[in-house]
Parts: sequence; structure tokens; C-alpha cells
Amino acid sequence: MRLIPNFGASLGELPAPRLLGTAILSASALLLEIALTRLFSLIFFPPYVFLILSVAILGIGIGAAATALRPAMARRIGLALGSIAAAVCTILLLLFAVYGSPVEMQILLFILLALPYICFGLVISLLFSEHAAASRILYMSDLVGAGFGALLAIPLMNRFGAVDVILLAAIGFSFAGLYFSKERDRLAAVICIGFGVAAFAVNVGRPFMEIDAAKLAAEKPIVAAVSEGGRILRTRWDAFARTDLLDPGAGRPLRLYVDGGAASVMPAEAARNDLLGDIGFFPFATEQPERVFIIGPGAGLDVWFALQSGAKQITAVEVNAASTELVDAWRGYNGALYGRPEVTVIADDGRSALRRSREKYDLIYLSQVVTLAAERGGYALSENTIYTEEAFSDYLAHLNADGQIALKLYDEITLTRAVSTALASMRRRGLDDRRALQHLMAFVDGVSGPPAPLLLIGASAFSENDSLVLGAIARDVGFKPVLLPHVLVQPPLDAVASGALSFDEIIADSEANIAAATDNRPYFFQLEKGIPSSLAASIALAAAAGAVVALAIVAQWRRASTLVQRGYPLLFGMLGIGFIALEIYAIQQTRLFLGHPTFAITLVLVIFLVGGGLGSGLSQAFSNEFIERRPQMATAAVLILSIIWSWLWSPLSAHFIAETVMTRAIIAALSLLPLALCMGMPFPQALKMIGSLDKPQVALAWSINGLMTVVGSVLAVALSITAGFNAVLWLGATAYMAATAILTITQRRSGS
Repeated sequence: MRLIPNFGASLGELPAPRLLGTAILSASALLLEIALTRLFSLIFFPPYVFLILSVAILGIGIGAAATALRPAMARRIGLALGSIAAAVCTILLLLFAVYGSPVEMQILLFILLALPYICFGLVISLLFSEHAAASRILYMSDLVGAGFGALLAIPLMNRFGAVDVILLAAIGFSFAGLYFSKERDRLAAVICIGFGVAAFAVNVGRPFMEIDAAKLAAEKPIVAAVSEGGRILRTRWDAFARTDLLDPGAGRPLRLYVDGGAASVMPAEAARNDLLGDIGFFPFATEQPERVFIIGPGAGLDVWFALQSGAKQITAVEVNAASTELVDAWRGYNGALYGRPEVTVIADDGRSALRRSREKYDLIYLSQVVTLAAERGGYALSENTIYTEEAFSDYLAHLNADGQIALKLYDEITLTRAVSTALASMRRRGLDDRRALQHLMAFVDGVSGPPAPLLLIGASAFSENDSLVLGAIARDVGFKPVLLPHVLVQPPLDAVASGALSFDEIIADSEANIAAATDNRPYFFQLEKGIPSSLAASIALAAAAGAVVALAIVAQWRRASTLVQRGYPLLFGMLGIGFIALEIYAIQQTRLFLGHPTFAITLVLVIFLVGGGLGSGLSQAFSNEFIERRPQMATAAVLILSIIWSWLWSPLSAHFIAETVMTRAIIAALSLLPLALCMGMPFPQALKMIGSLDKPQVALAWSINGLMTVVGSVLAVALSITAGFNAVLWLGATAYMAATAILTITQRRSGS
């Protein structure tokens, strides 16, 4: 690289330990963020996890702001002590999560969560302030390091779990401090490394730091199970979740809990007949399908249902590999349920696996993803692409002529939304609502526990005789029919069945959000109209961050002597919003194509971070003068490439959907790489530009970028819920369009 003049000159300005320390620092920060996602997914519900991670990003902005407002203080702390402080704060956060009361003492949790990232923001902004002229090379080190942190996350989480990976992140911060240290700081860095390594080694060998299931959010089912005498037999941490196998006692079957919720039953080899009374067994018993496709078999009850009905080919797709491993580990208890010759178990996303299959099935079965109404509400902000209009169309396309889809749901409102989604998928097949209703049947089990609905969707319309026979069987076993074509259609669906009313009119009149979920708006459990109340705290946080940025922009406008200095706060804000919005959009668009959600998130993060870092370095090496003369060309390229990618991705992913996972990963990576390369160019160039005019303002630029990243992430989620993920694309594109306009105006006014 030193043979390239621009690159070699920049490297000469930066000692190698600084570059390596920056990479380790950023890798540790991202590894910590991913591990905290897993840890707090166990302790809290997804909306709260989103708020917590927003606080972490906010911490970066606060740390950078501290460097800008108190540069002398930041220099006294220095790079080494700042990194060591991040390690110490990480350990304190972990100790509070394990031994404290994070659910009851949430304010303290927010403070402890922000501290490591405040330290990170201080160090990273101080680095760029000291080396503003070499911003592109330093930014390359920053992003490439973060990319490697994301790349290491899956294998480390699968091997050690969230708690130990947080310890590894603390060790990483300490190593960064060692690379930044001078003589006076070196001993402190070595002590922190030694303490972290010792704690990690002991916890791996004989765990002394582990989350107590009884201290989770009160609504999580595992809390009640443990308090009622349940005993955890085995715990598995991985990059997807923490999975617990629990014996509830009193002779009841074992249960699997995923992140403290989504409990599923593991049937014993000599399973009791009361399991056959579950409404989930109804479609197996009545249809006796030979070829079955099961999405989310959990602990194996659904597979057991299929075996009891005499199915000859059972394909079960489970996204949580730990569930499959625990079922296999307890094969002596369940009779080697997943080892039967009729059963094929695949670790993947169920819908993604089905889309790659050319098989036709007699029954496609989806049981409850979560179990209790209270818990279901906790997943309101979770994307769930197995319950969308397009998903139902995929299921229908893989049914035999007389095949059925069976969905065991959660309560009346989710049944209603599933009916809405099914009708929308039938419209895709050219049916009006009246004829589409003839393809649906619904029953409710009101006896065992919370009433559990069952929705049947037929590839062919149900006849009057089908309704009479299945209705009679349901009543005999204690289930209540609520929808039987030609026989029983309750209000307001009776008006739809007669053609007097469309279901869209019912949707419009409903107080709840019962419109069909789509891949563009895949929040099946978001039943509030408009922005959900569970997002209120995040919106308040984003509003506060936006207000701070607005004040900074006004203050800078009054203080600045040039147009560039006046415009840069808005520029860095737009770059923060644009980057996070396009990243969120790309992750959502690639999830079904790549299969496993954790793999999709990690791959996109790695491509955006490493690709952005390489783009930053390449802009220094090969197009330094051009980028400096026309910095708006990089933001314009991001704008154009993001729109082109969104247009091409749908046909491209459809064409390669049946390829191997490695081929699909390569296709996704190559398609996103040009966009990622360009996204890595504007931010460091803007830092260099402002650093040449007003060096102390580099830290403030970092602060504004971090604060507006919080705003962008909240805006992206709110838009995806209310308008869909396509609106998130346009949020990102508009931000880069605004950045292009700002750069163009400032370049023209400055005479460049």
C-alpha cells in the first residue's frame, strides 16, 4: 500500500499501533452491542431491547460531545485510559445485569449501558480530532474493525454465549488501551487484560455469572414456571437465543423456552392421551396427511402429532438450532423423535426453506410462535414474515390440490388478522372475498388454558359437506366452530360471505389494526393503529437527540464564519440518518433470501462495515483529488446505487433462491458491495474537510452523527410500521439527497 502515494502518505501520519488499536476498539464495541442484544432479549422484550440499544448509540454521541465541549478534559483522559474505562464500565454493566435488578432499576441500567459507549465515543472522536487529515484511513480501520467484530459474533456467541462474549468485549477494549498506551498507562491496561482473561476463563470452566430465569421480565412464561417449582435441566446460549429445557414437575412433559418465552412441549415416548386433546392435533387427525411441512416444531410436539396421524414424510424446519439439539440430546425421553426415518429436520427459516423447495405437501402447519397474550404483546415490534400475505401465498403454492394450511394462533384478534391476511393472499389468486371465505375454517379450544384458535386454509374451497363433517368432529372433541363455509359464518363475516360487504370495510371500521400483514409491513403482532405505544420511549429519546442536534446547528450557524462550517452539522446529521436507514432496509430485504435471520443481519453488517471501510481507504488511495474537488459525487452515488439495488434485488433474489447458502451469501454480498464502498466515502471526507477548517469541531461532528443515528433508527422503525420498509429506503435515499445538496451548495459558494 505504501507504493500508492496518497495511501502511503496517510499511513505515515498514523502510527501502526493507532490503526490496530482503532480496529480492536471498534470490533469490541460492535461485539458488545451484538452480545447485549442477545442478553437483553432474554431479560426484556424486543421493543425494550431496541430502546436499550438506542441508548448505547446515544452514548457514542454523548462521548463525542464531551470531547468537543471539553477538549482539554478529553486529552487528559486520553486514548488509553478512555479505552480502559470502556472495559471497566462493560464489566460493571455485566455485573449489574447478572447480580442486580435490571428490570426494577431501569434508570441505573440506562446509565450503565451508556457508559462504555460514552467512553468509546470520547476515544474515537479524540482519535479523529488528532488525525483529521488522515480521516479516510482511520475510518477504514474503524469500519473494518467493526466488521470483523460482527463477523466474529456468531461463532463466539455459539461457542460461549452472551455473558462470556461481553467479557471478551471488555478484554478487547483493554487491548485497545494497551495499543494506545504510553508508559504511564500501560500497567493499567495489562491489569485490566489480566482480570478480564481470568474472569472469562473461570466463567467458561465453572460459570459464576449467569442470568437467573426468575429475574426476567414478569410476563415471560419461564418466570412463572420456575416460581411454581420448575427445574431448568439444560441451558444453551447461541447467536440466536438462550434456550432452556425445563421440567415443570408434577409429571408434566418437559418444555423448551426460547429467551424465556415461546414455550413448546417435548412429548415423552409414552405420551399421554391428553396431548391428543390439543387443538393443534385437529388437522392431523381429520386429514391424516401423508406429506407434512412444519414451520417451527420447537420441542417436537408438532412432529409427534404428524407421527400419530401416520404421516409418511415429515419435514420440520426450526430456526433455533439449539431446540433441535436439545430434542436430540433427550432422545431417550422423547423416543428419538427427530431420528425417525419419516422425519427430516432442517435448521433454517421455515418460509425461506419452503421457497427453495419444489415439493408439494398435504399439510403445512404453523403452531404458536409465542404462547401467552401478554407475551404476544411483547413481540409487537418484531418482524414476523411467516404471517404475511406473501407468506400465505408461498404456502398455498406448495400445497397439493386438496392440501391445507393449519395455523394454531393465540387469541381472537390474531385469528382475525390471520383471516385478513389469508383473504389478501386469496385475492392474489383472483378470488373475491366472498369466494375466498369458502377456503377458510376456524375453531376455538375454549377448555384447555387460554382459548386457542385454529385456522384452516384450503387450497380448494371447502364444500358444505366438509363443513358439516369437520364441524361435528370439532364439537365432539370440545372445540367450538366459529367459521364453517356454507354452514356457520358469524357477523360481520356473514355480510362478506353474502357479498354485501368487503373485508376492507371491516378493516376500516375496526379499532384495532387487523389489516393483512405484508412483507413490506411484517409486524403481525402490531395490532395498534399508527405508531405503537411501546415505541413511545424510543421516540422520546430520538426527539431529545434531535433537539440537541438542532441546538448545535443553530449555535454553529451563529458562530461559524464560512458556509462550510455552517452546513456541516446538518451534513453529518444526514449521513447518520442515511447510513442506518439503508442498513436496516438491506437487512430486512435479504433476510428471507439468506434464511437464518442472525446470518442475514451479520452478513449485511459485515458488508456495510468492511465494504465501507475499504471504500474509505480506496478513496484515499485512488481518487483523493477527485473526492476532495467533488465530495458530493460520493453521496450522489449512494443515492443512485441504493435505488438501483432496490429495483434489482427482487428479481435477482427470486432467480437465485434455490441455490446453496454459500452461493446466496456471495450473491447478496456482491450485490451490496458497490453500495457499501460508496457509503464509506462521504463521512471521512467530510471529517477531513471540517478538520482542515476548524479541527476542534471534528468531535462535535462525531457527536451529531451519533445522535442522528439514534434519530434515524427510530424513524426507520416507525416508518416500517406505519408505511412499510420501502419508506425506510426513501428515508435513507432522501438523507443522502440532502447531503448531496449541502455539499454541492457549500462547494459552489466556497468557489471550489
